[in-house]
Amino acid sequence: MIGMIDGQSRQFVIFRLGKEEYGFDVTKVREIQSMENITVVHGSAEYIEGVMNLRGKLVTIINMRKRFGLEAGDKPTESKIVVVDATDAPVGFIVDEVIEVAHISEAEVEKVPGHIASKIESEYVVGIAKREDRLVTLIDPLKVLELSCDAAVESRRSKNG
Repeated sequence: MIGMIDGQSRQFVIFRLGKEEYGFDVTKVREIQSMENITVVHGSAEYIEGVMNLRGKLVTIINMRKRFGLEAGDKPTESKIVVVDATDAPVGFIVDEVIEVAHISEAEVEKVPGHIASKIESEYVVGIAKREDRLVTLIDPLKVLELSCDAAVESRRSKNG
C-alpha cells in the first residue's frame, strides 16, 4: 500500500495542522527549520508564503493550512518548516508543530475510504495510520506539490482567459 514489505515499518515525520495530525515519509524530508526570514513573492498563489534562503539555496515555502483550505487561526509559536527535496529545488511546508518522528507499521495503515476522500485528496493521501487513540493522515509531499502547481496554472488561465 505505501511501499512497504510485509511486516515492515517506516518512519514518518508527524506534524499538526489545527487539531489534525499528518505525516510525511521521513525519506522525503530533508530537514526541519524554524520559522525565519520568509520573503514574500508578489503574484504567487495564495498558499505560497514566499521564499527563503537556506544555506545558499532558494526554498519555496508553502503554507499547509492555506493549501488544505483550513482556517488561518493564530500562528502557533511552535510553527516549523518541513523541507522536502522536490524535483527542481527544495520546498518547505509550514506546519503548526512537528510532534515526533514515528515508526508506523503497515498493519497500522488503512486506505482512505473512497466516500471520504475527494478526488484531489486521494491523490496525495497515501493512507491513515491508527496510533493508539490518534489518527494520522499520511501524505506524499511531492504529490501535494504537483497538485499545487497544477492548481496555480489553472488559476492563472482562468484570470487571463
